[in-house]
Amino acid sequence: MTLKERLEVIQNDGGVPSNEETTKFQIIVPILGDLGWDVYRSKGTNEVRFEHPAGGTKKGGKVDIALMGEHSRFVCFVEAKKPGVNLDDHVEQLLGYAFHDGVTICVLTDGLEWRLYLPREDGPPADRKFAHLWLREDPVEQIADDLKEFLSRSTVVSGEAGQNAVYALKQRREELKQLKRESDIARELPSIWRKMLNEPDKGLVVRVQSRVHAELGFSPSVDQIAEFLAATVASNSTGSNAKLIKSTRPNVKKTSKPGAGQRRIVGATLFGIYRGLEKAIELLDFVTVQLYERHGQDLLDKVAQISVGAVQISSDPDDMNRSRETGVPGIFIYSNLGVERIKARSYEWLALFGYPDSDLQIHYSDSDLQIHEH
Repeated sequence: MTLKERLEVIQNDGGVPSNEETTKFQIIVPILGDLGWDVYRSKGTNEVRFEHPAGGTKKGGKVDIALMGEHSRFVCFVEAKKPGVNLDDHVEQLLGYAFHDGVTICVLTDGLEWRLYLPREDGPPADRKFAHLWLREDPVEQIADDLKEFLSRSTVVSGEAGQNAVYALKQRREELKQLKRESDIARELPSIWRKMLNEPDKGLVVRVQSRVHAELGFSPSVDQIAEFLAATVASNSTGSNAKLIKSTRPNVKKTSKPGAGQRRIVGATLFGIYRGLEKAIELLDFVTVQLYERHGQDLLDKVAQISVGAVQISSDPDDMNRSRETGVPGIFIYSNLGVERIKARSYEWLALFGYPDSDLQIHYSDSDLQIHEH
């Protein structure tokens, strides 16, 4: 079975590994084998070690899988967790082990979500993560390319994987800076625009006078323009500001309902408010927060009527398995849907309150952000 074929099997299998050992030996180990590592020692090597001591004798422990390169030096650590476990709780320890042992790349995964880090880079874990793969949601070809680029035996042992990872991390950081700038603009632009209309801004008045003169042959007074702009502020709604914001997001592909093969979601704008996203489930979280701010408890009453089975929302986390609290304290959601169905469900929730699809803009990246910042 090729790596691509194995990934297709994983995507078509709706089941979730029951424990850490199942995750390790039914998903992670076979994938490493497809990437050229001698996981079953069929070639007589000892390059793949299980439950390998790591991190030194005082504060150390064991890492699930250690991959050895040349000169008996370990070049990659892979830590496996049961699906549903919060990986954020384990990343610091793994990075500490890998940094102590001089490992080039380390991987934290529950089998379906793969986070790849450069442990010797500076900063918190988020600043050292260069790739984030979702085996159930991302295109198979893209996952296979990323795994080969960063974790195949040939690229890891030769050092090429480390070079690829450094470049990927640099690209990811630039993308995140751009997204932050765009988010800041989206947040502050309505306020700036209102100030320009209220004051009114001298440059804006001059431009209006010039345009009116060009159209009519005479110019309005400053007082007339100021009165008109003030009336514009009073009549403007959040929706009209949202349209202004949406038009200012360069370099991010936008569409409300993308077709197959679309790049990964990196953010969403709802009611003129932008939020960056890493997981598809965070889109539902974002929609929940915005609807709750506008409709309060009606959110639970209405959404709960259609949110059953694959998507659930409740004020009681015990009602659901593997629930996560939203940005609204006391409201929990659960979903095992794929990204396309989560997007469809988000539009359904908005429709319940009479909002059109156009109020929700989903943003995609055509750059390395999909590959290196999922």
